[in-house]
Amino acid sequence: MPGASCYLEAMSGNQRGQVHQALRSATAAAHHALDRHRLLGRLTGRDLTREQYAETLAGMYRPHARLERWVHASRHHFESGLELSPRLARLETDLVELGQPVPPASQTPPDFADGRAAWWGRVYVLEGSRHGSAVIARCIRSSLGDSVPCRFFGEALIPGAFSVLLATLERELQDEDALAQAVAGAREAFADYKAALDAFGCGKGAVEMR
Repeated sequence: MPGASCYLEAMSGNQRGQVHQALRSATAAAHHALDRHRLLGRLTGRDLTREQYAETLAGMYRPHARLERWVHASRHHFESGLELSPRLARLETDLVELGQPVPPASQTPPDFADGRAAWWGRVYVLEGSRHGSAVIARCIRSSLGDSVPCRFFGEALIPGAFSVLLATLERELQDEDALAQAVAGAREAFADYKAALDAFGCGKGAVEMR
């Protein structure tokens, strides 16, 4: 997912707990495949155009909406005590200001039958993306200027929030079975996101520019 690797790569091994290191290692291949996707990889390139940026945001809309709903609407969110804030409205605003139609989100309800540990894996993916977005925002503004709509990637972060989440993961996923379920949940989130980008790139979900 865009942003997550930029943040996680900057952390030294000493800063990562055992659970964090295990999650990172077990999802590295899926993470790499997503970050190198044609639509996402160009966000940090010097040749990014406004049209490409708008297309990428449009391609991200459906998978982000699904993952955010998967995490936020789950009963595990309410039971966890976490206060996770949605970002989908920021993405919608960026699309509108770029003159790009907002794609319709899927009406199929996510499967909330998964356990708490798998849910934590999805939280790891979603929030890792949020806390790596600042690096991408700087790249986008460097290529397109400071006036380009960048609310989604340029969101101001709460200092220490991701560190608190990682500490929570260390407590929640101490059991090997729980960690394995979290890894499966994270991998599924990465795979779902990439599949949606692939479909968009093939024209199945693409929307022409206005």
